[in-house]
Amino acid sequence: MKCTDVSPNLAAFVVGGMEPEEAAEVQRHIASCSSCRNELEELEKVNRALQAAPPLEDPPSHLKEEILSQVRAEELSSSDEAAGPSGGYRSTYLRFVIARVAAAALVAMAAIGIVFGLREEPPVATIQLVPTPEEAAGLEEYWGVAELHQLPLGNQQVELKLNNFDEPEPNSYYELWFVSGEKRISAGSFTSVGKGETRVLLTVAPEARNCRTLLITEERADNDPAPSESVALIGEMP
Repeated sequence: MKCTDVSPNLAAFVVGGMEPEEAAEVQRHIASCSSCRNELEELEKVNRALQAAPPLEDPPSHLKEEILSQVRAEELSSSDEAAGPSGGYRSTYLRFVIARVAAAALVAMAAIGIVFGLREEPPVATIQLVPTPEEAAGLEEYWGVAELHQLPLGNQQVELKLNNFDEPEPNSYYELWFVSGEKRISAGSFTSVGKGETRVLLTVAPEARNCRTLLITEERADNDPAPSESVALIGEMP
């Protein structure tokens, strides 16, 4: 088998969606092909993350139906494309295509389940974000929180909810930090809408779990890699 035959079907191989003889052919190819082996390792990481995810909740029925409709359409299209070949080649080709489509559908439905399952879980922590005296002077009817949700592989999702939080200055942006002593771990950058509610989803690495303080700083869009000392909001873990 060639890489062009194996690569599109590695997802089906990972989830066990191939016939034993076809899986054996893929395995023989992977043993001698570093490129496909590396691709397989990445797909296996995704599969392990899905298996380690929180219990799945059923996504809305209309999303399931849309995915299954696409699978059926792909099956029909693939059948038409394979009408030319005959005999064993045509049968093998169809099995590969159907396995590939089924694997893609499984990954998509699992991912949707994780998203909807996670979003229904309560946060593991809610941190009040308080403006510094300098920032508070220009804010009216401000309130803000950071909700932490546990993600697979130890990462945490941070949902920021900020009401009436000023937009950053021109050529600037805000950055969220998890702080422990002199150590800062960035959860990413964002901007705000000013008047009204700003909602932002960020992700922070597992080592941030040991941090007790959150900072939101205003950073300049220049070439200076050093974190800014201009703190706008601060919060402490409950």
